[in-house]
Amino acid sequence: MQQQTKKWGAALLLGGLPLLWVLYLLWAPLDWQAEQSMQVPAMGPKLQFGEHAYWYLWINIGTIFFPFLLSFDKKVHFYKKWRFLWPGLLIVGSFFLAWDVFFTQMNVWDFNPRYFTYSFLGLPLGEWLFFISVPYACLFIHECLLAYISKDVLGPIERPLSWLLVVLFYAIGFSSLLMSYTAWTFLLAGSFLLWHLLFIPNYYRSRFYLAYLISLFPFLLVNGILTGGFNQEPVVLYNNSQQLEAILGFRCGSIPWDDFIYGFLLLFLNVSFFEYFRNRKPS
Repeated sequence: MQQQTKKWGAALLLGGLPLLWVLYLLWAPLDWQAEQSMQVPAMGPKLQFGEHAYWYLWINIGTIFFPFLLSFDKKVHFYKKWRFLWPGLLIVGSFFLAWDVFFTQMNVWDFNPRYFTYSFLGLPLGEWLFFISVPYACLFIHECLLAYISKDVLGPIERPLSWLLVVLFYAIGFSSLLMSYTAWTFLLAGSFLLWHLLFIPNYYRSRFYLAYLISLFPFLLVNGILTGGFNQEPVVLYNNSQQLEAILGFRCGSIPWDDFIYGFLLLFLNVSFFEYFRNRKPS
């Protein structure tokens, strides 16, 4: 019990620092740069069939459609593990939704009314579903790799790779303290990864890294659509002064660089809870 208390104390300390700083930074709503938020580079041909109010909902359906159907694969049997999936989705989703609502109110980002009809607490229905469809798809990739690739490919370099990521996340986060999206995302990701590295043995961390790398391929498509790379306008609108684009002067196509670490944190948290509930000993 004492060891568990120390772990959670360290987690609250490391994770609370970026939280307190961004709350201080966002004591009042930021100036919204409406025109700039619409100006994003194209990543390919523009999709004409997505120009309607249900587009964000369709994106979620497309994201989860094939992972859901393939969940009944005879070797993966992902449907049998759903009971370990849902608690993490609820816990992590609640945190990210609270983050989402707050950042929307503070004008860090917003949503284009052209692509949704219904909203709750300032978030479109598609945004609420995003925190189910995307983690589900990534966890499915994680389970497929465990089922079909027995060798832990990144296992030998997991330790130095993890420390490199921690240093990189903290370096970018602390050097971008005046940009709320960058500071929050990188510092929180670095804090969680550091806590994980110090207190959790590597029995799935390197496996997650591989799953994350593979998930970047559908991520580029889905997030490219959401950020306007394939649409007439972006679905998700960003305040450019609050992300790495303000320093670098460009995005990864239409995708803010911060989104990659946002996705890393979202998926790593979900995988961690999934593995925790799966390996928890019955009381």
